[in-house]
Amino acid sequence: MVFFVYINVQTNNNKTMEKITVTLTVSKEFSHEEINDLVSCALEGGINYWCKRVIPMQYKIGNDFFGVAEVDQDKIEFISDVISYGGSLKLYDAESTDVWILDLEKLLKGIKMYCEHNHITPDNMMKNYDANTADIIVQYALFNEQVFC
Repeated sequence: MVFFVYINVQTNNNKTMEKITVTLTVSKEFSHEEINDLVSCALEGGINYWCKRVIPMQYKIGNDFFGVAEVDQDKIEFISDVISYGGSLKLYDAESTDVWILDLEKLLKGIKMYCEHNHITPDNMMKNYDANTADIIVQYALFNEQVFC
């Protein structure tokens, strides 16, 4: 995260502006509930103008179903819970045959990009996000930019 600090320096009765760049590294541990709530917000109100359908990736490897370990499967109550437990979601475009895969790694990348672009800490973002924020995070996660407005 980069913040710019401007300092007024006075020399011979003339004011000049000096720019100093400060780079900070901020870490945050996300709970399952935080990830679930963010994904739910995206699915229920954020992305539905460009995404017509979301389903969990349907595959079974050993005792893992939807990419979720057997020990965590009983914790999945809603489709939005799949990602925080290691599963993936398929997102279908509203106007074409495009399909994208969203998983936890991509979602965390989207969160990081959103925070960097908006000069906000992950903690502050999690306290103040809305459907628009969740939409942009998913777009950053899938496309590395905001494609839909």
